[in-house]
This record gives sequence, structure tokens and C-alpha cells, in this order.
Amino acid sequence: MAFWDRVREELKKAAHEGWEAVKGGAKVAAEKSEEVAKTSKLRYKAYTTHKKAEKLFTELGGIVYDLAKPPYENPLSKPEVMKLVEDIKKVEEETAKIEEEIERVKKRIAARPSEQPAPEEAPAEAGEKEESSEEGRTEEAPEETTEPEKEAPKEPKE
Repeated sequence: MAFWDRVREELKKAAHEGWEAVKGGAKVAAEKSEEVAKTSKLRYKAYTTHKKAEKLFTELGGIVYDLAKPPYENPLSKPEVMKLVEDIKKVEEETAKIEEEIERVKKRIAARPSEQPAPEEAPAEAGEKEESSEEGRTEEAPEETTEPEKEAPKEPKE
């Protein structure tokens, strides 16, 4: 039942994410419209496959329930049950592919240097400057000589 539990959780997650997207959509869309579009499209595709799985699980549950009455029959001996099980496996594979694609898009987004957040606070090393949080000014790191800083070459965007 692990897949069924995951389907239920993903449906809840999709509804929650949808609401969060509505609340913060304007700001996010302005900053990352391309990424939001890609991930939203994939999330919707995942949502539709989860709804398909939910329908299949419901149908399977109804058949098994009907077979739980005397005379008892093994549900796995019924061709319609086995077909539903195979259909659920296909939906599970399709969902896994979609979720992998979502992760690939997230990693591509995170790998872009222009969108990576600056490190919060790191100790000052030789030649680095640190910012004073009280006055917002920069000052030399103590006990070190400074050399001109070189910028790392920028990677082209995909």
C-alpha cells in the first residue's frame, strides 16, 4: 500500500502547493517564470497521474470488496483484478518518471549561478572583506593583507 499512501500524500501536497502558488504567484512568476512554468506543468502532469491511480485503486477496492462475500474467491484469480494491478503499476512507473523530471528541473535551476543564494556567514579568509552588520560597511579582515579579488568566470545560461 506504499504507492497508495504516496498517491494520497502527493494529492494533498499538490493542493497545498497550488494554494501556496496562488498566494505567492505574482512575486514568483516575476522572478522565475520559466522555472515555475516547467515545474507547474510537470506537477500538473503528476497530479493527473495520481488522480488516475486513485480511480484505479477505487475500482480495485470495489472488486475486492465484492469478492469478500461468500462464496469467497481469491481476488488475484480474476482477470479484471490483474488488469487493474498492471494498470496501477504502469501509472506508478509513469509517476516515477515525472517525479524524476521534476527533480532534474529543480537541480538545473539550483545549478544556475545567478540564482544561487549568497552564503549567509562564512569566516573571513586572507584577502577577503567582511561586512559589519551594525553599520552595513565593509572593512578589512583582521591580521591579513588584502589582494585584489578576481571574479570567477560566469557560466552561460541554458
